[in-house]
Amino acid sequence: PPAPASPVHSAGATTSAETPLSEADLFQRMTLDDLNASHPLNDVFFDYDATTLRDDGRQVLQQNAQWLAKWPQTRISVYGHCDERGTGEYNLALGDQRAVTVRNYLTGLGVNPDRIQTVSLGKESPFCTATGESCWAQNRRGHFVITRK
Repeated sequence: PPAPASPVHSAGATTSAETPLSEADLFQRMTLDDLNASHPLNDVFFDYDATTLRDDGRQVLQQNAQWLAKWPQTRISVYGHCDERGTGEYNLALGDQRAVTVRNYLTGLGVNPDRIQTVSLGKESPFCTATGESCWAQNRRGHFVITRK
């Protein structure tokens, strides 16, 4: 008798004869833009005029360190952001200190410091452009961008 016809399926779909893609396979298929859009690394927020990590920030960094341990080939940039108050020069220094604080905490959790670049954006690239504390609080952050996978 003739062999049965092979199943027709769309790209990415699986049949019972195929093995589903592993998490590593899916990761490899993602572009850097896709990966960053999925936000596997969460931002760390800071109090006004502060560079010390809050408890919620330490928890976020522990989760981020676990993700980085799972994907050891990745490289990241940590962007230090500030709210609009203060001079440009002051906020560039504050943003740098925030990014370094994040990097140092991650390295303390076992992430190789060679994988982490720090950049200060000060108050120049706000996430929120309205005025007031609820907006300013969103801008005081260490923001992660995956730069290599």
